[in-house]
Amino acid sequence: MSNDIANEPPDQKVIYEQRCEDFRSLNGFLWQSPLIVMTLTGGLWFAVASFDINDRARSMLLIFAGISNLLMIIALIRLRYVMQRVLADIRSYDSKGKIGGNFIIVGTFCALLLFAALGSFVTSCGPAAYFTKNAAAKATP
Repeated sequence: MSNDIANEPPDQKVIYEQRCEDFRSLNGFLWQSPLIVMTLTGGLWFAVASFDINDRARSMLLIFAGISNLLMIIALIRLRYVMQRVLADIRSYDSKGKIGGNFIIVGTFCALLLFAALGSFVTSCGPAAYFTKNAAAKATP
């Protein structure tokens, strides 16, 4: 008698529950990821505005912040696409029809991240015009 689990039919209830757990986990990532990147962006902007560093270093930090925001936009869209596939699978187990994707939250996050990226890129072209830390430090005797 063989105990080969690969030959046994899959338990549909277990598969369904696992897909629901997958969706919950992905949903948690969807809500946490933008907050992490926004914190990164805010920290970089704080460093650029607060520390006495040269303009080249400021530009590099701002470019890094902008690239991070753009990469996060791609990651969020991909994550939402995967979530849509998992949701479609869950609905097929429920014998319900497919529903269209609702990308309002992801679209809002992406718009905010795009705005932050654009701000970072524009500011990186001439950080001395936006940040006066170096000028104020040199003017004070």
